[in-house]
Amino acid sequence: MNLKLEELKYQEAAINSIVRLFEGQEKNTFGNSYDREIQSNLSHLTKAEINENKKDIIHENGIEEAHLSDDNEYCIEMETGTGKTLVYIRTIYELYKTYGFSRFIILVPSIAIKEGVIKTFATFEQQLENIYGFSPKYFAYDSKKLNNVRHFIQDSQPQVMIMTVQSFSTNERIINQAKRDDSFLGLSYIEALGATQPIVFMDEPQEGMDTANAGERIKTLNPLCKIRYSATHKVVKNLMYRLMPYDAYRKGLVKKIEVLSVAEKNDEATLKIEIKDVQVKQGQWPKIKLKLWMTANGAFAWKETPWLKQGDNLGEKSGNISYHDYTIERIYKNRSDRKFRVKFSNGTELIESNKSVDFEGIFRIQLEWLIRRHIQKKQFYKKKGIKCLSLIFIDRVNNYMAKDGIIRQLFYREYARVHRELIGEEVSPGYIESIQGYYFARTGQGTFTDNEYSMTRNKEIFDLILRDKNRLLDMNNPVEFIFSHSALGVGWHSRQAKILII
Repeated sequence: MNLKLEELKYQEAAINSIVRLFEGQEKNTFGNSYDREIQSNLSHLTKAEINENKKDIIHENGIEEAHLSDDNEYCIEMETGTGKTLVYIRTIYELYKTYGFSRFIILVPSIAIKEGVIKTFATFEQQLENIYGFSPKYFAYDSKKLNNVRHFIQDSQPQVMIMTVQSFSTNERIINQAKRDDSFLGLSYIEALGATQPIVFMDEPQEGMDTANAGERIKTLNPLCKIRYSATHKVVKNLMYRLMPYDAYRKGLVKKIEVLSVAEKNDEATLKIEIKDVQVKQGQWPKIKLKLWMTANGAFAWKETPWLKQGDNLGEKSGNISYHDYTIERIYKNRSDRKFRVKFSNGTELIESNKSVDFEGIFRIQLEWLIRRHIQKKQFYKKKGIKCLSLIFIDRVNNYMAKDGIIRQLFYREYARVHRELIGEEVSPGYIESIQGYYFARTGQGTFTDNEYSMTRNKEIFDLILRDKNRLLDMNNPVEFIFSHSALGVGWHSRQAKILII
């Protein structure tokens, strides 16, 4: 499967909003930007000239001047899923083509995003070379491969280094160490990099790049400028371009993703119920007030219900699908302990002063919903040659990876049942096994962990999900459901366990 590069007006606008910042800039050449064996980005523009360019750009883009400053930092705000990575990669090509700027560093918040950036470069490299007539040298920083850093500092060819802030966040990091035997002109590597005055692209800077320590470390790179890309900026300086969520949705630019919570960060999606009050009037059936997770405008609230009676369904009364199996069958007082009880049609009974939490029930309900929607979508999109994938963020790795993991067991059971209902065929456990993938890792002791660094060692699934997306999207690859811990939520703007159908 090959991905085709498209020319999209909103992406061109985002690219030009950065390129035009340097209008009036003399083009860098090997002759005027190479000194002491170091190739640098040089700009002779004054702050006043840059400020004039900024105002022209934001007025054209319909952005107010509220965030303008003299800082050499610029924000591009783009909704997730609109091609942000490709936009800043193409901005690199345009900056070299137009002004000869040749040193670029892309800072990313995680290994997952780093791999995504490298994959995007590789996917579109040939197409971009056909357009621009050159290809930059791009690589991921690796302290064991310092030759790449030396080439970055010296070579006349445009260079792009992709790295995390963590790779130079402490003095002990190799890149920060002075007086090494392999130092460059007696400088630490970070000092030599600073001499190149790289243009720094910050991908999702709110994810750890705006701390006091990170800010000081990034300063050591001595960037010609910093360009921030995110849908949710926490620090906004010189906002140059904005693609609002509504605009992205209206133009059909974003992926449609259906989300259903499995287990929220706290316990909003658990089946927790408490008896708060019981009303008994002569000649009438008892009524009861319960406390549970109600929903309104897409948000959870732990609150009391109105008075409920026999036959009321908690899912309907609360607006929370998690409770749809709970219909009040009986409200009564036990003679022995004189406590009120409420019995539900699914057999659950709740006693006054106690509360109920049914994790198995919530997981089963959510997985049943996921599998049903997945199979329906799969049948529809298969005719169009499109593969349907479902990504499941879970609360605990052991709930899936343990031999008796509740989510794993429920998935097998619910998939077999829903497939039989919708397709009319039985499926084998082997088939159900084949359609599952997971993004977890083993520690040195052999246990599974959600630690992000350790994930990279789980090579097969790591490569499939992050490096070999074409193989994952191949119709002949059986994997359709991918389980991960919520740590993979960076990029999905989520801190909670979720199910997503893509």
